[in-house]
Amino acid sequence: MHKVLLLYHGSPVPGLKELQPSVTRYFGKPKQVCLTANLPMALMYGVKHFEYTYGYTKDGQIYYEEYFPDALREIYGGKAASLYRCAFREDMEPTQIPNEVVTPRPVPVREEIAVPDVYQALLEQERLGTLRIMRYRDMTEKRLAWVREAEAQTIAEHNLLQEDNHFARYLREKYPDSWALAQEREKKKERYAQR
Repeated sequence: MHKVLLLYHGSPVPGLKELQPSVTRYFGKPKQVCLTANLPMALMYGVKHFEYTYGYTKDGQIYYEEYFPDALREIYGGKAASLYRCAFREDMEPTQIPNEVVTPRPVPVREEIAVPDVYQALLEQERLGTLRIMRYRDMTEKRLAWVREAEAQTIAEHNLLQEDNHFARYLREKYPDSWALAQEREKKKERYAQR
């Protein structure tokens, strides 16, 4: 008898017996259930947030990158979550994100694991060597410039300069340099349009 592959789904909502397809508000993905074979990745989704600043190295190691000082603690510290374990099914399709599969159909939960503090759980994954944490204090000027540009583009793409919602306030507070850069570009566009 072959072993059943179990996948993880992180959620701030406890007590689920079945995972329902949903749509992610800021990422433009279709209505689906997202699951992963990677425990640290699932933990990050245990907290609903505007951005998930993780990636994978060329050799497949997952890393979390702090885009502002002490981001990991601020986003995940003291927040509880549930890790749901579910069985792989034939209708689950891999995405471009490593270790992620999606399905448009509900997924029954096999097991729920309570996570009292997602921040502590992520630090434990770092200690175990399954997650690399790249802290803001160690970022190079080149990488900081990349973050500034990426966040300025996000602000422009979502027209956040004209908004006063949670997403806009978050980016204005956490990325003031990116916000200023987006404002400067918007003013240049307006000046150019008036010519």
